[in-house]
Amino acid sequence: MPKKATEAAATTKKPAAKKTATRRTRKAAPVELHWEHVATRAYYIHLEQGGEPTENWLRAERELLAA
Repeated sequence: MPKKATEAAATTKKPAAKKTATRRTRKAAPVELHWEHVATRAYYIHLEQGGEPTENWLRAERELLAA
């Protein structure tokens, strides 16, 4: 006896859902700050705005790390 249409549909296997492809990204290399770069940026900060040398140095480090 042939199966009913609803029984036939219920027993057939559904194809597996396709997984989306994910791209692998490379981790960025850690930033290396050289004192020459920090000193140069701190110098230019001093020329533009003056201020304390230590504060200029710390600001230069922050700016270079963010870049």
